[in-house]
Amino acid sequence: MVAPDFVHARVPDVCLVLEGTYPYVAGGVSSWVHDIVRSLPELQFSLLHIGPRLGAYGEPRYEIPPNVTQMVEHYLHDSVEAHDMLHREQLRARLDRRIRSARRETAAPSRALAAIRRLHLDSVVDDALIADLATGDLDVEQLLHGNTAFETITEIYRECAPGASFLDFFWHFRSMHVPLVRLLGAELPSAQVYHSLSTGYAGVLAAVASKRTGRPMVLTEHGIYARERELELARAPWIAERTRDPRMPTTSVSPLRRVWSRFFSRLAQIAYRQSQTIITLSEVNRRKQLSDGAARDRTSIIPNGVDIDHLSAIIGEPAPRGAQEPLRVGFVGRVVPIKDVLTFIKACHIALRDVKLAVEIIGPTDEDPVYAARCQNLVDRLGRSEEIRFVGPKKLADIYGKLDVVVLTSFSEGQPLVILEAHAVGVPAIATDVGACREMLEGRDGEDKALGPSGLVTQVAAQEATAAALVRFARDPELRRRMSVAARARVRAHYTKAKMIDDYRALYDELVR
Repeated sequence: MVAPDFVHARVPDVCLVLEGTYPYVAGGVSSWVHDIVRSLPELQFSLLHIGPRLGAYGEPRYEIPPNVTQMVEHYLHDSVEAHDMLHREQLRARLDRRIRSARRETAAPSRALAAIRRLHLDSVVDDALIADLATGDLDVEQLLHGNTAFETITEIYRECAPGASFLDFFWHFRSMHVPLVRLLGAELPSAQVYHSLSTGYAGVLAAVASKRTGRPMVLTEHGIYARERELELARAPWIAERTRDPRMPTTSVSPLRRVWSRFFSRLAQIAYRQSQTIITLSEVNRRKQLSDGAARDRTSIIPNGVDIDHLSAIIGEPAPRGAQEPLRVGFVGRVVPIKDVLTFIKACHIALRDVKLAVEIIGPTDEDPVYAARCQNLVDRLGRSEEIRFVGPKKLADIYGKLDVVVLTSFSEGQPLVILEAHAVGVPAIATDVGACREMLEGRDGEDKALGPSGLVTQVAAQEATAAALVRFARDPELRRRMSVAARARVRAHYTKAKMIDDYRALYDELVR
């Protein structure tokens, strides 16, 4: 779908390929995209947004800058698929009929279907595989009804998930590949450079657009998408854990989880292979990219940055905390499972046994209402609704000036903007040891480390350790003061928005030329 309100003056310089983020979801990557586009007014951008289905989002959460001249939207699922997901028995009957009936064949073998087979059965992602995907010569009807496609699905099942029921495997295969096939057949906008903000479906779409047009592709990973999906898959209730093969132990990883995990890993390798430049935010994440198949000579680090003077002007100095006042604690972000807000709540509950805290959970709760309700119910069950409050999104000016410490208990992060914003005005942080968090709180190299720590690092799902860090902050004002000084110095030395924008301007200029 092409948004009708844009005027196409020329081929855009940069097409940003986005999955489930800007302009419909606030914060995180979306804020970064909005910043980049507004800071480079000399360039024209188009937006290629991938959403789950038509109507999944409301109005855009951002005012689109005038140098965005085109917006194209594609959807992974349609209303028919949503209907099917609610009627599994209908799918079972349809599958039985497909097995018994003759199936339509295409005049020539589908190169895209051969590429899908290789995605699952080969150990290498190469240029030929990407070129075959880029043909887009496979549609959903052929995938689900074609004889050759059925034989391919059966072969993949036998090789990759023989311990699962074939019906379950077919359902999951369909869920993975119908969105992929739909995207491969979609019309893609022209651009001088295709810049994907993740791997996954967005990364594949950018790779296909790059392959078709011969124009370069750039990939920026804030978090490592395939690793994040693996975390989600480990907890996904919609994948059966028990295998159907009595010879396999029930404690083994579900074959279907392995298939999903391998699928997202292969999608990442497609994006890595096609990208001329692969950017991430920290050395920790760069090492993960290399481990997952990225070429070393294509990888680089461009840290996020903030406008220190602007933040200081709109936020001001944090209001001092009185000696007897509660420690002002803030979680700032989306209330979603990957942020592990449940551990944050439990940690605050434990710390409240020893010290006084005033806790605010600041951010939207509408992305995963079921999870947000679990978090609210936990606060109620613990009897902490007076001390731990959900306050929804707030303007930047109303957040950090009223906090003594920000806390991130995420399972996965890239380089959290929350820490940079807080540090810019002298607010230290407690964060899990994921992504760039340790670098941001303890320093990346000798010069950076010499500034001193600007926060405390804990492990994932460590509610006791997070609680102990909160107690330490509450009881030690001198610690807070030292970390506040280090926080300001670290951001000013290593994480300015001006440097980040200059780096991307230089990259775009080189590739557009």
